[in-house]
Amino acid sequence: MNLTFALRIIVVLMFVAISSSMAQTAKPLRGAILQDGTKARIEQVEVRNQRSGQMVYSDKLGLFELACNIGDTLEIQRIGYQSMKTRVQSFTNMVIRLKLTNQLKEVAITSKLASQNFREISNAYSKEKGVFYGGKPPIGLLSPFGGSPITFFYELLGKDGRRVRRLNQLAKQAAKAEEIDRYFNDLIIQQTVPIDSAQLEAFKLKYTPKLDKLKKWSEYDRANYIKSSFEEFKKSNQP
Repeated sequence: MNLTFALRIIVVLMFVAISSSMAQTAKPLRGAILQDGTKARIEQVEVRNQRSGQMVYSDKLGLFELACNIGDTLEIQRIGYQSMKTRVQSFTNMVIRLKLTNQLKEVAITSKLASQNFREISNAYSKEKGVFYGGKPPIGLLSPFGGSPITFFYELLGKDGRRVRRLNQLAKQAAKAEEIDRYFNDLIIQQTVPIDSAQLEAFKLKYTPKLDKLKKWSEYDRANYIKSSFEEFKKSNQP
């Protein structure tokens, strides 16, 4: 075995060892994505690990889970929002807040409910771009007798139709988040258990129930759930 070949073997082994070590440190990172300045959670947000190339999308509650190493950079982006990058500094639950793009800010965001703001943005954008069916045109438009195939394909396949559909999805998502907040909010939680204000977001991120459960529960059921979840939360956060 000559010296050059031996050096190549050593380099390969070192690379394999380093790669294996990096893979072993990767852990699942969980997080939630909210619209900045509101409690509205955002679905279908692309979260990409720049190191590994792995990508996931946030679910209907704005939640995601992605394998990461400490020091990895996450790239977060969604149409209608300003893209951002953030560095992974720990494996504690991450809360990411995305800001609306200037395009969506054409309709002023006020103290109204987020769902109402999204509906107004969708209506204004639809009026400006000539999207009459919310991006979901009826099949009847394809009829050669009084239909409008151009309108059908413009709304179904065009970028303006897609954007209106996404805005309407965001409105529905925000409305759902607002309804959940009626039953499971900071005030209700703090009145039930002695939780620190700084821990509320992490607690809600992990323990917010689904809306159908919240609607079925009585106040007693909800209080018991919060208390038992808080005990579990305290144990999981003990050093």
